[in-house]
Amino acid sequence: MAVEWREGSLTMDGTEQTVVEVTTENNVDGFVDLSPMAAGDTVEFKVYLKIKADGAYRLYETAEFSGEQAKPLVYVHRRPVRYGWKLTARQTAGTYRTFDYQFALTPV
Repeated sequence: MAVEWREGSLTMDGTEQTVVEVTTENNVDGFVDLSPMAAGDTVEFKVYLKIKADGAYRLYETAEFSGEQAKPLVYVHRRPVRYGWKLTARQTAGTYRTFDYQFALTPV
């Protein structure tokens, strides 16, 4: 069972940006490194799912982080994906930061 890795860095710009999107059948989990955050920074993450082949993405969950993070490595819990999964990020306050991420796509 081969694992596909999606990793990189994303620089915030105030808009909702896609961190990772998966449109094939897989299990998805991974990490986002929030260590660049400082006092006054706020970042919002959203997870969207598509649950039918010709369906649209629907919001599944939202998480917001503010200020310096005592535990900066955030784990995005493993989920099965059939038609679509997307993680987005938007920095809503503070100095725009660049966040590293690493996700594993494991075949179902």
